[in-house]
Amino acid sequence: MFAIDRRLALVRVPLNAAGVSYIVTADRVVVQNVVTLIDRIVASSMPVQLRDRRRPLKPTLRQLRILHLMTYGMTDEKIASELKITSRTIRSAVADLYTMFEVQSRFELGIAYQRWVNGH
Repeated sequence: MFAIDRRLALVRVPLNAAGVSYIVTADRVVVQNVVTLIDRIVASSMPVQLRDRRRPLKPTLRQLRILHLMTYGMTDEKIASELKITSRTIRSAVADLYTMFEVQSRFELGIAYQRWVNGH
Protein backbone atom coordinates (compact mmCIF):
# COMPACT_ATOMS: atom_id res chain seq x y z
CA MET A 1 0.00 0.00 0.00
CA PHE A 2 1.44 3.33 -1.05
CA ALA A 3 0.28 6.93 -1.08
CA ILE A 4 1.66 9.01 -3.91
CA ASP A 5 1.80 12.77 -3.32
CA ARG A 6 -1.15 12.31 -0.97
CA ARG A 7 -3.34 12.34 -4.09
CA LEU A 8 -3.19 8.71 -5.25
CA ALA A 9 -3.21 5.40 -3.43
CA LEU A 10 -1.63 2.26 -4.86
CA VAL A 11 -2.90 -0.89 -3.18
CA ARG A 12 -1.77 -4.47 -3.75
CA VAL A 13 -4.69 -6.88 -4.05
CA PRO A 14 -4.91 -10.62 -4.62
CA LEU A 15 -5.60 -11.31 -8.28
CA ASN A 16 -6.24 -15.01 -7.92
CA ALA A 17 -4.44 -18.04 -6.52
CA ALA A 18 -1.65 -17.53 -9.05
CA GLY A 19 -0.70 -13.93 -8.35
CA VAL A 20 -1.39 -10.39 -7.27
CA SER A 21 -2.33 -7.15 -8.90
CA TYR A 22 -2.39 -3.47 -7.97
CA ILE A 23 -5.16 -0.93 -8.07
CA VAL A 24 -4.80 2.84 -8.15
CA THR A 25 -7.38 5.25 -6.80
CA ALA A 26 -7.68 9.00 -6.52
CA ASP A 27 -10.71 8.80 -4.22
CA ARG A 28 -10.01 11.40 -1.52
CA VAL A 29 -11.47 9.32 1.32
CA VAL A 30 -9.52 6.20 0.35
CA VAL A 31 -6.28 8.14 -0.17
CA GLN A 32 -6.70 9.92 3.18
CA ASN A 33 -7.33 6.58 4.93
CA VAL A 34 -4.22 5.09 3.32
CA VAL A 35 -2.14 8.12 4.35
CA THR A 36 -3.52 7.95 7.92
CA LEU A 37 -2.78 4.22 8.14
CA ILE A 38 0.77 4.66 6.85
CA ASP A 39 1.36 7.58 9.24
CA ARG A 40 0.17 5.45 12.19
CA ILE A 41 2.36 2.54 11.15
CA VAL A 42 5.40 4.81 10.89
CA ALA A 43 4.66 6.47 14.25
CA SER A 44 4.33 3.16 16.08
CA SER A 45 7.17 1.29 14.40
CA MET A 46 10.93 1.18 14.50
CA PRO A 47 13.30 1.07 11.54
CA VAL A 48 14.79 -2.25 10.48
CA GLN A 49 18.23 -2.39 8.99
CA LEU A 50 18.25 -4.78 6.09
CA ARG A 51 21.57 -6.25 5.20
CA ASP A 52 22.88 -6.03 1.66
CA ARG A 53 22.68 -9.66 0.56
CA ARG A 54 24.99 -8.99 -2.39
CA ARG A 55 27.91 -8.98 0.06
CA PRO A 56 28.23 -12.54 1.36
CA LEU A 57 29.20 -13.15 4.97
CA LYS A 58 32.49 -14.95 5.44
CA PRO A 59 32.95 -15.91 9.09
CA THR A 60 36.23 -17.59 9.99
CA LEU A 61 36.35 -21.18 11.21
CA ARG A 62 36.88 -19.92 14.78
CA GLN A 63 33.87 -17.59 14.47
CA LEU A 64 31.75 -20.46 13.17
CA ARG A 65 32.79 -22.62 16.13
CA ILE A 66 31.92 -19.78 18.52
CA LEU A 67 28.54 -19.26 16.88
CA HIS A 68 27.81 -22.98 17.05
CA LEU A 69 28.65 -23.12 20.76
CA MET A 70 26.61 -19.98 21.40
CA THR A 71 23.54 -21.76 20.02
CA TYR A 72 23.79 -24.08 23.04
CA GLY A 73 23.59 -21.09 25.38
CA MET A 74 27.22 -21.35 26.45
CA THR A 75 28.82 -18.39 28.20
CA ASP A 76 31.98 -16.75 26.87
CA GLU A 77 33.96 -18.50 29.60
CA LYS A 78 32.58 -21.95 28.69
CA ILE A 79 33.25 -21.33 24.99
CA ALA A 80 36.78 -20.18 25.80
CA SER A 81 37.38 -23.32 27.85
CA GLU A 82 36.00 -25.53 25.09
CA LEU A 83 38.16 -23.88 22.40
CA LYS A 84 41.18 -23.51 24.70
CA ILE A 85 41.45 -19.75 24.21
CA THR A 86 40.85 -16.80 26.53
CA SER A 87 37.41 -15.36 27.25
CA ARG A 88 38.77 -12.00 26.11
CA THR A 89 39.43 -13.53 22.68
CA ILE A 90 35.85 -14.83 22.66
CA ARG A 91 34.45 -11.40 23.56
CA SER A 92 36.49 -9.84 20.76
CA ALA A 93 35.28 -12.45 18.27
CA VAL A 94 31.65 -11.94 19.37
CA ALA A 95 32.05 -8.16 18.91
CA ASP A 96 33.37 -8.82 15.39
CA LEU A 97 30.37 -11.09 14.74
CA TYR A 98 27.98 -8.34 15.89
CA THR A 99 29.54 -6.09 13.27
CA MET A 100 29.58 -8.77 10.58
CA PHE A 101 25.92 -9.71 11.09
CA GLU A 102 24.95 -6.09 11.81
CA VAL A 103 23.30 -6.87 15.16
CA GLN A 104 23.54 -5.49 18.68
CA SER A 105 22.80 -8.42 21.00
CA ARG A 106 23.47 -12.13 21.41
CA PHE A 107 19.79 -12.78 20.77
CA GLU A 108 19.87 -10.90 17.46
CA LEU A 109 23.12 -12.66 16.59
CA GLY A 110 21.49 -16.05 17.18
CA ILE A 111 18.59 -15.18 14.90
CA ALA A 112 20.89 -13.76 12.20
CA TYR A 113 23.15 -16.82 12.42
CA GLN A 114 20.22 -19.23 12.04
CA ARG A 115 18.92 -17.27 9.06
CA TRP A 116 22.38 -17.33 7.51
CA VAL A 117 22.72 -21.08 8.11
CA ASN A 118 19.29 -21.66 6.56
CA GLY A 119 20.14 -19.47 3.57
CA HIS A 120 17.57 -16.73 4.21
